[in-house]
Amino acid sequence: MDIYRNHVRVTYGEVDGALRLTHRGAMSIMQEAAIVHSSQSGYAMEDVDRTHVIWMVVRWRVRLTGRAVWNDALTVETWPRSMGRLTSVRNFRLLDAQNNPVAVGESEWLLVSTDTGRVARITPEIAAAYALVEQDVFDSPAPPLEPGEGEEVCRLPVRRSDIDTNHHVNNLVYLDYAWEALPEDLWKTGVAEISVTYRRQFLLGDTVECRYRRQGPLHVVDLYGNGVLHATVTFQ
Repeated sequence: MDIYRNHVRVTYGEVDGALRLTHRGAMSIMQEAAIVHSSQSGYAMEDVDRTHVIWMVVRWRVRLTGRAVWNDALTVETWPRSMGRLTSVRNFRLLDAQNNPVAVGESEWLLVSTDTGRVARITPEIAAAYALVEQDVFDSPAPPLEPGEGEEVCRLPVRRSDIDTNHHVNNLVYLDYAWEALPEDLWKTGVAEISVTYRRQFLLGDTVECRYRRQGPLHVVDLYGNGVLHATVTFQ
């Protein structure tokens, strides 16, 4: 099986006040592994002058399944599970020193042309650069999310530091915005799983409107810009 593996340590920026690995920290480790693995396949940021395409994440689902704290040694594993005409699904595992999973993740990536800024087709050449591993990390799909109108909790300006190499707000920063809209008791006690669906990019100069709502056991934060939905973050 062509599973990419790398050994990392949990850094200070990836833990909470109790020094425990956060969802954002796990996603940061996973994102880095995906970038490095894609670089080895010849389709990363440094290859844009040749390929004229980039991968942009459109969906995350991450669950903390164990406990990891600052400076713990972890093994990160990632592999593309499927490759369609426009998107690819990539899975992740973070394993502790005893080979027990402390976090699992699933992401979906859209191929985009750097020449036009539009969706690009995944050609046979691109697909052939990746070896698929048909292995899931979740036993069941995420709970279905119904459309709804939440209550606006806060508005946040997009800062220069939020912008990444693709010149838009980095996907992990959307999670920072959403955390600001959660009830304080949930923010303190934490959650087991987070899902993010991205619809539109936030750019420098935008204002993020954070709207909170409940759907059964789910806590949902919809992120709007100028009244238009840009992303939905679900906590459970």
